[in-house]
Order: sequence, then structure tokens, then C-alpha cells
Amino acid sequence: MREITIVPLQEFEVPLEAENIRPDIFATLSLEEIRDLEVWEGNRRRYLSDLFSVAGNDGTGECLIRLDGDFSRVKRIGEGMREGEILVRGNIGMRAGSGMRGGSINIEGDAGDWLGREMRGGSISVKGNAGNYVGSRYWGERCGMRGGEIEIEGSAGAYLGDHICGGQIKVKGDAGDFPGASNRGGAITIGGDAHLPGAEMVSGTIVVKGRARVLPSYGFQETAEIEGQLLWKFVGDLVEKGKGELYVALVEDDGQLDK
Repeated sequence: MREITIVPLQEFEVPLEAENIRPDIFATLSLEEIRDLEVWEGNRRRYLSDLFSVAGNDGTGECLIRLDGDFSRVKRIGEGMREGEILVRGNIGMRAGSGMRGGSINIEGDAGDWLGREMRGGSISVKGNAGNYVGSRYWGERCGMRGGEIEIEGSAGAYLGDHICGGQIKVKGDAGDFPGASNRGGAITIGGDAHLPGAEMVSGTIVVKGRARVLPSYGFQETAEIEGQLLWKFVGDLVEKGKGELYVALVEDDGQLDK
């Protein structure tokens, strides 16, 4: 597999838009053509080589992109990618992997907001934490994530999987407010705590292995064992006549259950 390594030449004071950093775009280009790809620094059009060191194999073919350094102010990396691999040896900025349909993004640091927004396929893994709206829709769209997998070893922010319609999200740590809001068929697993999961959920599943406050519009059904852990099973959101399944290990302010 062809390998391209990209390293920032400076610390960025102004956020960058770099949707051209994609393995499937790089695969058809020579090294010099990659260096001449456009990025936007604020409202200024720049070339990739103006802001980054770009090294690797010349020629064409399936591509692995290595991003070495701090990319936390670089947005839209891997947006719409269909194949190949991106390895981030640091942090990555907003909207990484948005709309991706294939390939993989592996992040050794933290990820910004909108990670995997409306993705259709492929996989994203994060060793650190992720921001808000992971795997969610953009405002005004009907569906967020429709396919693929996102796995976060740390914690995630608010609105995890907002309007998710398919695919899987796994968070080993905590999640913020309203994970799985308006879930329409996706699967979300949270290893830690969450607040008000599944608001307006219609279908799909949410598993919270820690503590969560459950909306009163959910009906308790039974207890269930998942991966050796006993959880409370709820069905809802009944406000939406939903049939989604919500599993919670510890229920806060439990007025619904007669223990």
C-alpha cells in the first residue's frame, strides 16, 4: 500500500478546511499533484504544500495517509472518503470522516465535533475523547449516521448519534446529554454514564452500562442480561409511539421502577 505522511509546518491560528485530504483522492495523484491540492485557511485559498510537509511514495494506488502532529484545527479530513486508511498520530479537528462510505480512520488522540457526521460506511476509531454530535445529522437533515462503525475509547460529548438511522457507535467512557436522540434504527453502546438517552427515539437500541436519567416517556419492561451485566430494559420513546429499546444499568431518580 502506498504511504503518504503529512506534517504541519506551523501551529495554525486560523482553522483550515482540508476535505481534499482523502486516501481515494490521493490514490490517483502523483506526489507533486498531492502537494498542489487546495486547502482553505480561513477565507484564503492555499496549497497543501504551503502549510504541510508532504512526503511518501510517488505513483498511484491504494493509499495510507499518516498525519503526524496536531491537526485539531484542521477540519473535514476524510470527508466523503470511500476507501483507504487515515492514521492520525495526534488530535483531529471537526467533521473528520463526515459522509464517509468506506475505508478507515484511526485517531490516536482526540477528535473534534461532528465526527463521522452522516457516515454511510467504513470505520472510525478514537483512542482519546470525541466532541459533540458524533455520528449525528447536520441541522435540517433527516438522518445522521446510516452505516459503518465508530468506536471511542474515551468519552463523547452531547448529542451522540443524533438522528442515527443505522450503523453502530461504541463509547467506552461517558456520553453527554441526549445520546441517541431521535434514534431511527442505529445501535449505541455507552460504557459509562449518560444523561437522558433516547429522547424521541423511534427504533434502534441504546445500551448504557453506567448510570443514566431515563425520560418518563419510557416504559419499563423487564431486566435483561447483556455481556454478563444485568440491565433494566425500557421501551420508547412513547411520546413518539416509539419501539426503541433502552438498556440502563443504574437508573437515576427512579420513579418508574418498583424495586
